[in-house]
Amino acid sequence: MTHEIKIEKKASEVVQPKSVEEARQAVRNKLDLSGADLRDMALDNLNTVGSILRKTDLSNADLSHGLLVNPNLYRASLHAAAVNNTVIIGGDLVKTSFKDANLSDSAIVGSDAEKANFEGANLRNVGLVSLNLQDANFTRANLTNARLAAVNVSGADFSGANTTGSRAYNVDWSKAKVPPAILPAPLVNIPTWTWFVLAGSLLGTVALIIYALFKKNSE
Repeated sequence: MTHEIKIEKKASEVVQPKSVEEARQAVRNKLDLSGADLRDMALDNLNTVGSILRKTDLSNADLSHGLLVNPNLYRASLHAAAVNNTVIIGGDLVKTSFKDANLSDSAIVGSDAEKANFEGANLRNVGLVSLNLQDANFTRANLTNARLAAVNVSGADFSGANTTGSRAYNVDWSKAKVPPAILPAPLVNIPTWTWFVLAGSLLGTVALIIYALFKKNSE
């Protein structure tokens, strides 16, 4: 779990983009946007590595169709944001608020999302893989046709969540604070070694993506 930094930025120290284009460039260039106000901004189709959006206000922003590798979204607000068709790999999502956000057809892989808030979020067709969702809030979330694998749901609250058609692998629902009323059906049972092969393939793909991004940014 990320430890909260006690020394906060002064208002004068916060990098505050004056336009959507400035914001897009700042995110791509990994400028420290901690505490910035990016509400309602069109930040779709962004491919970034290591973006710093700690405690940033992204309410109602458009982050759809993007690729975020190792983002720092600690305690960021993505209330009612569009994060659909987006892939998030790794990074810090601790205490991040996705309340009422649209994450449909997205994938979150290998992130720390302890105490993240997905209350009322649209997670239809989402893929959640190798995540820490300890004490996360999924009340009233739409998890229709979601796929969950190797996810820690200890202390998580799924009160009123819709899990119709969802499937899960290696998820101990007994540790949840409130398990889903209808537990997701199991994914196809395949040998454990197969998951290691798939994980290796995924890491290789991520490495290629990061290489491509760095090469593109250096041109």
